[in-house]
Amino acid sequence: MPAMETYGTPHAFAAAAGTPYAAEAAAEVYRSGGNAVDAAVAAAAAVGVTEPLMSSIGGGGFALVRTPRGEVEVVDFFDVMPGKGLPPSAFGAGGNPHTILLDYGAGVSSIVGGPSVAVPGSVRGWEELLRRHGRLGLEEVLAPAVRLAREGFRLCRTSALWFRVAREVLALTEETRQNFYKDGRVYEEGEEMRFPELADTLEAIGREGADLFYEGWLGQKISAYVREMGGLVTERDLAEYRPEIRRPLSVGYRDGEVHTNGPPSAGGATLAQMLLIVAGYDLPSLPEEEYVRVVAGAMRLALLDREESYADGPRNAEVVERLLGEEHIASQRRRLFGPHTTHLSCADAEGYAVAITASMGYGSGLVVPGTGIPLNNVLGEPELNPKGFHALAPGERPVSSMSPTIVCSAEEGVIALGSPGATRIPTAILQTILNVVDLGMPLEGAVLAPRFHAEDGLFAYEAGARAADLGPYERVLVYDEPSMYFGGVNAVRRTPQGTFEAAADPRRSGGAAYA
Repeated sequence: MPAMETYGTPHAFAAAAGTPYAAEAAAEVYRSGGNAVDAAVAAAAAVGVTEPLMSSIGGGGFALVRTPRGEVEVVDFFDVMPGKGLPPSAFGAGGNPHTILLDYGAGVSSIVGGPSVAVPGSVRGWEELLRRHGRLGLEEVLAPAVRLAREGFRLCRTSALWFRVAREVLALTEETRQNFYKDGRVYEEGEEMRFPELADTLEAIGREGADLFYEGWLGQKISAYVREMGGLVTERDLAEYRPEIRRPLSVGYRDGEVHTNGPPSAGGATLAQMLLIVAGYDLPSLPEEEYVRVVAGAMRLALLDREESYADGPRNAEVVERLLGEEHIASQRRRLFGPHTTHLSCADAEGYAVAITASMGYGSGLVVPGTGIPLNNVLGEPELNPKGFHALAPGERPVSSMSPTIVCSAEEGVIALGSPGATRIPTAILQTILNVVDLGMPLEGAVLAPRFHAEDGLFAYEAGARAADLGPYERVLVYDEPSMYFGGVNAVRRTPQGTFEAAADPRRSGGAAYA
């Protein structure tokens, strides 16, 4: 299925996800009587199978849901710090962390193995989403993922690329090699993969519910293996894990409102800060170089604040209030001139819109024996843990850049979107929103348009992106073709006329589907 599709006939549902398999899983569940929330959970499970290492039931994420009544909420099912009941000697260097340098972008240093594994939140999160907003049960929405894991699928280009980058991590244990290696090498694009043990695990979770993962024999097996590998996840950590329901961070932009992921996550607030900065300019009227100067400047300043201001979860609400205040935004306008992830979006005719961003970091290199579950390395990602390795208190959530977002306006309708890409998440979403709202592009064009990213002394851009004065930047990265470095925005839109658009980013191996 192509990444971008246009349909001439009316539809009641649209999905865009990290793989065509996941998008079609969403459409299948919608056709079987589900709504956009059921479909989104189906896509989340299916993408965890067909885009391995980008997300997993061994990871977590965030969902932003807009109901038919126009109410918006965040379901936070991100991973949390483990170690309840363990002695201080188990934390930090006592966990014997193993660091690997991944050949990605400018190079990524990642801690892997048992000490890097946080308490996964996906399964509890999916069940909570269905309980609050869905029509179907866990068994029904997991069925497409079970089938894909058991019957097989063709490995997409993006995952094959990541397999090569992470080949050292994927060789960490014999269990991991059995899942991701073939004939002494990692699987390659187009080769068929199957995960029969994962299929059995998903089927059992569908049948018995999330308690199996958190309080049953499966949870006991996960904890025992992580502890055996030097990690911190205890049975108590799993049993006490709960998703959190939050109000979104909402800011006005042009004639509408943007809802995104709020504290303790930093990604949504960073996006909101960028939007508030650029709102002071008439972007369509700016010369090309001036446009880049404004937007890139907003990126640099907001990302600098993200690096310097966010720390532990409890303080982040106060940080956000200060950073989004009129005084700080005005000062930043004056200064303008002076882990791996996946995303999916669904919308339906009833009025639901759902944006889910999920992650397992860069992967711990561990697969729980006999279950097929790849585990996250959220504790091993420096940008998620600004206070340091194992510095959080057990039960505390790390800082995240994940920013599932919904834009609502009378002129543009409802747009659900988001992106993977670490610090490039807010900048990819920002440019997509500006392309639609300010520059009047259709959704497909907004996602496809060349992007740039400015952070500290770095300016990176794709060929064809708006021209910039590169003088202020110490490092410049040029990409001749669209690159996954700039995220992978998957977006859907329900127009004011009630029609649907879906756009899956070709920078990753995404897919769109309608019903």
